[in-house]
Amino acid sequence: MRMNLRTSVRFAFVLATAFATATAAEAATWRTCNGSAVKWRGTLNIHRNRCSIPDTGIVNSAYWNGMRQWDRLSNVVDGTFVNGAGDCSISHGDGQNEVGLVNRANIDGNNGLTILQLGICFIGSNDIDEADVMIANDLSFTARNGNFLGTTGRSTFVHEFGHLFGFLHEAGHTVLRTSPPHLITGGSEPSTVWPADTIGMSSLYGFSSSRPNLLPSALGVVAGSVQTLDSSSTVTVCRGSSSSTRVFLGNSGNVGSGTYNLRVRLSTTAPMGGYSLGTNVVSSFTHSIGAFSQGTFDLGFTVPFWLADGVYFIYTDMDHTHSIVEILEGDNTTVSAKRIRVNC
Repeated sequence: MRMNLRTSVRFAFVLATAFATATAAEAATWRTCNGSAVKWRGTLNIHRNRCSIPDTGIVNSAYWNGMRQWDRLSNVVDGTFVNGAGDCSISHGDGQNEVGLVNRANIDGNNGLTILQLGICFIGSNDIDEADVMIANDLSFTARNGNFLGTTGRSTFVHEFGHLFGFLHEAGHTVLRTSPPHLITGGSEPSTVWPADTIGMSSLYGFSSSRPNLLPSALGVVAGSVQTLDSSSTVTVCRGSSSSTRVFLGNSGNVGSGTYNLRVRLSTTAPMGGYSLGTNVVSSFTHSIGAFSQGTFDLGFTVPFWLADGVYFIYTDMDHTHSIVEILEGDNTTVSAKRIRVNC
């Protein structure tokens, strides 16, 4: 997780409006030289180490997700290349921006490490010349449930690519948090960037398009620590009783969402399969959220009298009607760490 630098809200009603204040996100930070940002100014080509990141599989998809989470915002990357399968080393200072897996011992026990080569700081030379990203090869690269509290190879790729683009460690709701565990969302690709991160990309490189990007999470930052917003437990409830789920809702895009539909549903199907099932909707809202904004909300619902006995996962879906054109689809659903048991 280290970067080295070398010459470097409760709603108990259905079909209602969700009233809660979303706040502007924290902003990312970066180095400056003579008052000007240190960033990529010339050609940015990225070289994948085929020896450790094969052409297919979950490590490969984690690599691509890590880079694209950032680059789809601003299109900074000019080209991607693959080094020969026999080239199993990552060299620093050779002019290649290399990305690969390494033994954890080689990066001082860290989950990941990014080494930047920077130009000498004087007027006209405040750029990144080279970046090499190394990820610990003992991490899991499987996509995790939206309430997973921990750090994975997928989220580490996203974190380290943030350093490659020139960003420093942050606090709060950001993938560039100084220490694990990482925040994740839900859906098909839970390892993502957050509003604080995308403010940085907008400020440093500009966005290539103007769109919102809705982002729910069962995780949040409380007193500086990443936590599940609902306690990890199974709660017994009776039909007709009130319950709620607490979620983080964010917009990592550079324009407001306008009004969209938000819902809570129950499913006996665990994620990942439960993300795509629209049954047992127990609460619906309309909501809107501004550009680069975020908030924590308590979404209330009543346990339906028609609901069968069983243990249910609690899902929250943003824009399930797909009325909003977003930067990225597939990350609009999360699942609570809390489950409810219905037996009365």
